Amino acid sequence: MLISTNIEASGLVEALARLKNISVQKVVRNASRDFAQAAYKETPIAKISKSEFFYYWRNGIKHFLHESQVGKRKRGSKLRKVRVHRGWSRASWLGIFRALGMSLKIAVNRLPNAVEHLSNAITSGNAEKAKTVLTDHIRFDSFGRTRDTRTDDIARAGFKLAAKRITGEVNKMIVKQWGSR
Repeated sequence: MLISTNIEASGLVEALARLKNISVQKVVRNASRDFAQAAYKETPIAKISKSEFFYYWRNGIKHFLHESQVGKRKRGSKLRKVRVHRGWSRASWLGIFRALGMSLKIAVNRLPNAVEHLSNAITSGNAEKAKTVLTDHIRFDSFGRTRDTRTDDIARAGFKLAAKRITGEVNKMIVKQWGSR
């Protein structure tokens, strides 16, 4: 999954930063955490699968074959069965959670080291203008059979929670600032 988007919400983010008397960078970081939290929950849990696909490497490129194309494998064959282990898709959020200073509520000591490099969060800018880029490479096991709609659902859930929390906080701060007069 690779989500790339540009949302022009700087007015709302700056208003929240002014109302709470904090930096824009902190508001962006908190919104990124909200996005990651909701997107993680929306990410489906991979089931342990015995796939009908095999893979092999040729010239540094991974190729897939259906079991109907393989026949009987010989001992020492370079073909390997494709397996998607339970929880792998959700575990891919580990890099983002660590970069944002959040804890992932799974047993990370049982995960391979490669899972930490599947995702990352990069925050750039200064106190007045900041942005966070979240990158997660989730591998679903549909092997191109259908169009991937899960990526859109994951992004939508993340943006929905982040927007909900920002607008709720802005409304609460406006009532607090002007409601007492």
